[in-house]
Amino acid sequence: MEKFQKKVFTVISFDKSIGGISKMIELSTLAMTSKVSKINLFLLKNSNTTKKLTEKFKNNEKIRIYKFNYLEKFLLKTGFLKSKFYKKIILSDIIFIHNANLAKPLRRIFIEKFIILFFHTDKQKQLKSLKYVNKVFTVNNFSKSLINRSYNNKATLLANCIDVKSNKKYYERKNKKLVVGAMGRLVKKKGFDKLIRIFKQYEDISLMIAGDGPLMNYYRGLVKGHKNINLLGWVENKNIFFSKINIFFSSSEEEPFGLVILEAMTRGIPVISTKCNGPMDILKNNHNGILVEKNNIAEMKQAVFKLKDNVNLRNKIVKNALVTVKKKYSIEEYRKNLFQEIKNFYDKY
Repeated sequence: MEKFQKKVFTVISFDKSIGGISKMIELSTLAMTSKVSKINLFLLKNSNTTKKLTEKFKNNEKIRIYKFNYLEKFLLKTGFLKSKFYKKIILSDIIFIHNANLAKPLRRIFIEKFIILFFHTDKQKQLKSLKYVNKVFTVNNFSKSLINRSYNNKATLLANCIDVKSNKKYYERKNKKLVVGAMGRLVKKKGFDKLIRIFKQYEDISLMIAGDGPLMNYYRGLVKGHKNINLLGWVENKNIFFSKINIFFSSSEEEPFGLVILEAMTRGIPVISTKCNGPMDILKNNHNGILVEKNNIAEMKQAVFKLKDNVNLRNKIVKNALVTVKKKYSIEEYRKNLFQEIKNFYDKY
C-alpha cells in the first residue's frame, strides 16, 4: 500500500453523542493513520464526540482537527463553505464522511473529488443521498444488498471493528446469582421493556441495564419494587459493567451493527441477541452466540435459561466468539480491508 504514503485524507462527521458511531470515527481514523501522511478531521464544535476525539488524538501528529460551529454547519448544507475549510479539503485526495446528509452539499462544492461514505444505518430514507458519493461502506450485508439494488455495486461491506487488546477478558464470573446485562440508549427500539418484563418474573436472576435516555423515568416506574433489576444510568467505565455480568443481552428491535456485542464477546461474555441485521452478520446461533426473534418474550426467556443451565454451552460460545472477533473484527483486519477497498477504488478510477 505504498501508494498511500503521501496521500491526505479528509474525514468529516457532525455526530454529537458518545456512542457506536463516535467510536467508529475514532477507530476508522486511527486505522487510516498508519498508511497516509495526514488526516484532516472536521467535527462539530462543542459536541461530546468532538471533546472525546480531541482528547484521544491530541498527541497524534498525523491528525489535525478542525471544528465547525452550528452556523458553519448550517451554511455548509446550503452550499457555502468558509475558505479556511475549503483550502484544506480541496487539497485532500479523498473525502470520507460519516453522515449521509453531508453528501449533497459537499458534492456541490467539490464536483470532482472522490467522496466515500461510511453508512452506519439501515434507514432507507437516506438512500437518495448516496447518488452524490462515489463509494459506500456499509456495516451489514442487508444495507449492502439494499444499496446495490439501486446503485450498481456502489456499496461494499466494511464491518465495524474493535480494539481487541484494550478490553479486559473476564470469562466465568463467580456471582452468587446469574447477572444478565444490557447496554444502550433508553429508547423504544432498544427493546429494554421486553427484558424488564421477563426479569420481573424471576427474582433469582439479576438484570443490569446501562445507559440513559428519554425513557429513564418510564423504566424506573416499570422496575419499582423489583430489587433484581438495576437501571445504572450512563456508565463511564464499561469494564466495571462487564466485570459484573455473566450474559449480555441485545434486545433491539433494529440494530444496524451492534458494537457493544463485540465489546461483550471480546471480554469473554456470551451474547444473546435479537435477529437484527447487524447481529445476524456477527452471530451464528449456538456457535458464538444465541439469536432470538425480535419481541418474542418466550424465546428471549428460553435463551436466558438455556445459557443459565448449560455451562458447557456458555464456554463453547465464549471460545468461538473470541475466535470470531480476532478473525473478522479486529482493528488490524479492518485496516487491511479498508485500504484494499480504497486501492480497488483507485485502480478502477
